[in-house]
Amino acid sequence: MFDITIFDHAHLDHLKKALTVYTRRHRVVSENIANVETAGYRAQEYRFEELLRKAGRGGLRGTQTHAAHMPIGARSLRDTEGETAAQDGGYDNGINDVDVDSEMTSLATTELSYRLATRVLSMKYNQLREAVSGRVR
Repeated sequence: MFDITIFDHAHLDHLKKALTVYTRRHRVVSENIANVETAGYRAQEYRFEELLRKAGRGGLRGTQTHAAHMPIGARSLRDTEGETAAQDGGYDNGINDVDVDSEMTSLATTELSYRLATRVLSMKYNQLREAVSGRVR
């Protein structure tokens, strides 16, 4: 009958995906900071936004009528996965290529983004809870 539910309109999947991306990025940045004095260590970065942009450029998206069919066209946010790759920074601290100042900035930015996404997700769940229980503000 209806493919769209109230949960789809709340963008819960998008917020959950954002939390996953921020968690993975936090892990990669933390590893970089932990290895700041490891000789020969190559700094990593978690790339998601670039891959998401590329996935969105696919134009029209075909409908899959069977689970075994290959997806055609643009990929959805749900289907887009990030990747961990070596940074292209060209920074050299004398031991490896980890720029601890840049990594700490990235860690703080990721933490703030994660907190914002959790707060928005919590607000969305509260709105749904109030709608289901019939309470109106």
